[in-house]
Amino acid sequence: MNIRMSYIDYNMAALEEREAFSLTGDRIEEIYEKLRENQDIKGAVLIATCNRTELYLSLEESKEVNPFRELCHAMNVEFALYEHMHRTLLGDEAIIHLCKVAAGAESQIWGDHQIISQVRDAIKYAGKIKASDTLLNVVFRTAVSAGKKVKTLVDFQVNDNSTALRAVNLMKKDEKIKKVLVIGNGVIGRLVAENLVKVGIEPTMTLRQYKYGENIVPKGANSINYNDRYEALKEADGVVSATRSPHYTVRYDMIKDIESLPSVFMDLAVPRDIEPKIGEIEGVVCYNIDDISKENRDVKQQEQLIQIEAIIDKYMEDFYKWYEFREQLKHKH
Repeated sequence: MNIRMSYIDYNMAALEEREAFSLTGDRIEEIYEKLRENQDIKGAVLIATCNRTELYLSLEESKEVNPFRELCHAMNVEFALYEHMHRTLLGDEAIIHLCKVAAGAESQIWGDHQIISQVRDAIKYAGKIKASDTLLNVVFRTAVSAGKKVKTLVDFQVNDNSTALRAVNLMKKDEKIKKVLVIGNGVIGRLVAENLVKVGIEPTMTLRQYKYGENIVPKGANSINYNDRYEALKEADGVVSATRSPHYTVRYDMIKDIESLPSVFMDLAVPRDIEPKIGEIEGVVCYNIDDISKENRDVKQQEQLIQIEAIIDKYMEDFYKWYEFREQLKHKH
């Protein structure tokens, strides 16, 4: 078994540096196409979230490939610039790391409940475009199963174990915030809007005109055309932006002369949606995803980590039973 993975995450790279590795669907497909050019790579799966970019490779036996170098090459990013801020894991270590990621034990927000879906979506997409192989399919299935079991057995006791919920709870703490403009109609944007409604704050969500048929507006939320966001911003007490746009959704030069600005801007995107300079405007507080997600591990979390690792051990045993059976079948033929 020759599995290698490399990753860059919030522990080793600042938000500005992670922005260089933020990826959307089209870009991910291009990366898979370039990875196919390397004959030593049998399968590949890429996980790209706000807090991490990870590339898992299944390689021909005895071949040595640095996944991070391959990723940089596929992205046309200079490897030497980022070499110091990545980590590479092999074999067991790579699989155990993936299981911890799926369980939310490697997330910036402890027990993050969104990451397991992101891991599942990553392998689903890689399988759909025939980028993964049987070995990686089973490795990811093992990780998702382990992550589910952890969610069932470990009591994280966190009411806001996602970035969206944490953003809403920050808004709720400010009694002056009654109306919030939510820019973005993806999973995160909808989760923010749903939970704003639950806490009694009125959300207005932007919709892209050309995607109207695909949009889902949570019950209790208003909606406007994305192009009208600056007008809507004048009526809002807070702004949350969570899109996959490569450009700023809120620009400094577009709002600097507005007399009555929202007091709080929250940017849940990587690359960033809200131009950082907006945080310099008097009376405005601007949070980025690292500000919202920041927390320190406590003693309880360390105890839970031991519990999580014990659950993962069981799934690693099951994985190796499958792998050894597969190897025996190969040798018989």
